[in-house]
Amino acid sequence: MSSKPTTVPKDSQATVPPITARIAHVMANLGIAGLPRNYELLFEALSGNAGVAREIAALGKAPEQAALDSIALRHSLPSHNVLAAGQAAGEAVRVLSEVAETTETSRRQRAAAMQELEEIAARMGRDPILGISDFATDTVRLLSILRDILGTDRSTTTRIEDLRAHLDGLRSGLSVSREALTHDPVTGLANHAALLGRLKVFFQAQAAEGTSALLLFRVEQLKEFAETHPAGAAEKTLKRLAAIFRRSVKKDDFVARTGPDRFCLLLSDVSREIAVTIARRIAGRVAEKPFPFMDRELPAGFLTLSAGIAMSDSAKSPTMFYEQADQALAYAAETDIALRIYSAEVADRVGRGYRGSAA
Repeated sequence: MSSKPTTVPKDSQATVPPITARIAHVMANLGIAGLPRNYELLFEALSGNAGVAREIAALGKAPEQAALDSIALRHSLPSHNVLAAGQAAGEAVRVLSEVAETTETSRRQRAAAMQELEEIAARMGRDPILGISDFATDTVRLLSILRDILGTDRSTTTRIEDLRAHLDGLRSGLSVSREALTHDPVTGLANHAALLGRLKVFFQAQAAEGTSALLLFRVEQLKEFAETHPAGAAEKTLKRLAAIFRRSVKKDDFVARTGPDRFCLLLSDVSREIAVTIARRIAGRVAEKPFPFMDRELPAGFLTLSAGIAMSDSAKSPTMFYEQADQALAYAAETDIALRIYSAEVADRVGRGYRGSAA
């Protein structure tokens, strides 16, 4: 794993404002409302999601909020899926209220028809001939009531079908929300939230079964590349990186993208030596791989990896496990050695830093 910085191509040297400033500029230029969910949408577009960027651009200036929300829903952005679920739930409540009102109307009509029939039956019991005569005059009214009842039943059936469709949509929206909340939309890998959940399950069920390793990788140059190039350039690169990580581990191992330039592996039942070997093998594949950029490819060696490794036998909780790997990664970056395993030396360095900042 090479720790030497790679020279960035000339076309990536131009200074680009921070992404928050870029989002504010796009909002002002296109006339987009400063809503939190619009910030998320534009962040997605400016962070490498070429599909989102193209669809926003196609709307032109002063796009309608509904059109922006529609784009976000198609791309499963978490805040918009929560919004959609809330809207679907509100619509379901409205439809249920309408069905309840219609059902009550139908109940009253049925009660009236039943009362009419009971009165006719009583008259016919007292005087069959007169009762039949009266029934002839009541027939028109009874038919009218029955038509109303049948009409109400049809309306209720239609509304119930509408409600079922809305509830199906709500269930689908919630399912998509769960997926979006635990997966990276660019690579399809698990995200940071999913990693923390997996670590919790691991410590509850698997920690005692064998030693596992948590590997945190930072892709050097990637963040700067994404911030200094058009949307879509980093997206293809991230997808190729994700494929390298997927192919480098066993089926049951856990792969996640936990930040703009961070990937993570949770490897089950491995030794320190095997974890280091896997980390070096992945780093070698990344260093040897050319990456696409517009109509050309970034040369092999443009991207390199730094890595921090923690072993489960030195951690007592999911949080400690992750923090140890993160501390090892930070130490690797500061000492310029590219790979570091959590150790007493790393812990001592963290302790010194903490005491120094407290003083």
